[in-house]
Amino acid sequence: MSRACCESCLKPLKMCYCEALSSERAAVDLLILQHTKETKHPLNTARIAKLGIDNCQILVGEDFSQNPIFHDLMEQKRPCLLFPSEQATSWHQLSSEQNQRPNLIVVLDGTWRKARKMLYLNPVLQTLPAVTLSKAAESNYRIRKASEQAALSTIEATIALLREVSEDPNAHQDCLDSFERMINMQIDAMGSDTFQKNYN
Repeated sequence: MSRACCESCLKPLKMCYCEALSSERAAVDLLILQHTKETKHPLNTARIAKLGIDNCQILVGEDFSQNPIFHDLMEQKRPCLLFPSEQATSWHQLSSEQNQRPNLIVVLDGTWRKARKMLYLNPVLQTLPAVTLSKAAESNYRIRKASEQAALSTIEATIALLREVSEDPNAHQDCLDSFERMINMQIDAMGSDTFQKNYN
């Protein structure tokens, strides 16, 4: 018999993190391109963004060259890409000219390897102005072994940038509270000994 799951976050009911989550509109539209292998990941943080941000859209895949929604957004919006490339600049610099201010932030959801492959497979993404966080942020993703110490989860990086856009340091706190709730429940489920052994 399958476990009962929350219809929103798709987690087992005892692991549901929706209690701390309420939806609000972001200062700029979001498009999350989620690698196919991330959809069933137990720590799918892109789903938190979708549930907690009204104007957030997720497209799942690897190559979006044949996706009409993707092409329409690229043509109709002024998109930028959240990606720490060598050419990336801060949101403040990127949006200094009002008529050039991006009205869509594209976020790649996947491991660094998957994200780079998505960038390679979708040349249009390479033409977008790249934006990076102006302030270093510390990740609270305590149950992930990242290749880089400062690597952030998708939800952490997205909220950090949205706070820069809105100039509100507390924007979308519900999303981060839900993320924290999810992490804590996962640690409780695995047990402190397993957590200490594998992640601490």
